[in-house]
Amino acid sequence: MSDTAPPSARDVAVNALGDRAGNVTARLDRLLAGASLSPADKGFAHELVLGVLRRRLTLQTVLRAFLERPDRKLPTPLERVLLVAAYQLIFLDKVPDFAAVNEAVEQAVRFGHRRQSGLVNGLLRGVSRSLSELVPAGAAPAGDVIRISPGSHKRIGRAVFADPSRRPAEHLSEAFSLPLSLAERWLARQGGLEAAAELAMHANARPPLVLRVNRMRASVQDVLDSLAADGVQARPHANGLSVALMERCELTALAAFGRGWVQAQDPTASAVSIAAAPRPGMRVLDFCAAPGTKTTHLAELMDNQGLVTAVDVSQLKLERVRSNCARLGISIVETVLAGEIGRLSPASYDLALVDAPCSNTGVLARRPEARWRFDPAALAALAGDQLLLVKAAAAFVKPGGRLVYSTCCIEPEECSDVAQAASRRIGLRLIDQKLALPTGTDRPEAWADGGYWAVFAVGRP
Repeated sequence: MSDTAPPSARDVAVNALGDRAGNVTARLDRLLAGASLSPADKGFAHELVLGVLRRRLTLQTVLRAFLERPDRKLPTPLERVLLVAAYQLIFLDKVPDFAAVNEAVEQAVRFGHRRQSGLVNGLLRGVSRSLSELVPAGAAPAGDVIRISPGSHKRIGRAVFADPSRRPAEHLSEAFSLPLSLAERWLARQGGLEAAAELAMHANARPPLVLRVNRMRASVQDVLDSLAADGVQARPHANGLSVALMERCELTALAAFGRGWVQAQDPTASAVSIAAAPRPGMRVLDFCAAPGTKTTHLAELMDNQGLVTAVDVSQLKLERVRSNCARLGISIVETVLAGEIGRLSPASYDLALVDAPCSNTGVLARRPEARWRFDPAALAALAGDQLLLVKAAAAFVKPGGRLVYSTCCIEPEECSDVAQAASRRIGLRLIDQKLALPTGTDRPEAWADGGYWAVFAVGRP
């Protein structure tokens, strides 16, 4: 496609999905920043890209079922055009089928595949004709059922997915768009297809924006009133300290954001700082701190009294921490590059938080690309790195102090297995731990990502 062609939301989506570095969302942000699109069209492009990322394998399985030669390998740009169009046909009822099909045919030409425009037209019209209307009810897994949401589905005119009774892992993978290795793990751990499918539906949902209220500056009601004044619908979250937005909006344009009343943070992440139980006057060390959501929450829980040392690997990451602190009115945070932690005094902190890099399997709705990077063979290496971070942080905690380990994954190798290893190999004493599975798929006020935390006692007082 010519770089001088006027952009459309669908063209931006097709281009973003072609990122070769494995970071489609970052490429989308760059393309949208340089595109002369309306806010509505930018939102449409965002929906298309993230929707295709979440539902990619389901879309590919459906399209293959309608090809005359299902094993035919399509040119990469053409496949992206088809994925974007199929997502609209299946999952976006507000887009007329004829508009999705016609635009895909024109895109095939624009992206250099004029000869395949007939194939695009016939394939997509075949899919469109075979789809039922949206049924506002759940449905048992079946080869011809496409779950749109926990409470709705469509049927397609043939069994496109593996038989759930004979090949449940393959069915979960195809019908709910998970890599087979992850589908097998969830199926075994959840004890059956229905429970594993509910977990997968959360991974395929559009996550709401949940804002933690900065209790030093505002109440939940203050924030709700401010959002209402900005024309944004929101509800108090079930956790009692956050609000959940009912619609997409530009966070930085909200008055509550500018006043430092709110910080975007999922309730499962907020629960980590609460479990850490920091108190005013403490010295707290926050490893892997950027962008500062937990850093600022720790400081807030300390009533902005004491010291929080935020550590990360680059000044760019630390600048995000400093920026959030300034906006939220936090003054007790100092930032330190990870390469310079040697200047910190050993055994000098009351509390350390290790929010470790992980496979992100608890936050696939927010990080849809993470599922396609999941590699069970890499879990051992991740767990080893996580344990090293715990050991490094523990050296800075006073005897009798506490260390909190957390991840945004739900795989035991990165959760309870690391906690056990920390107890066995580092000598930490496990006080409490919690694995939180994703919840609230269709209820923004009850939404929570998946994650894990463990609280340890360090040495003896």
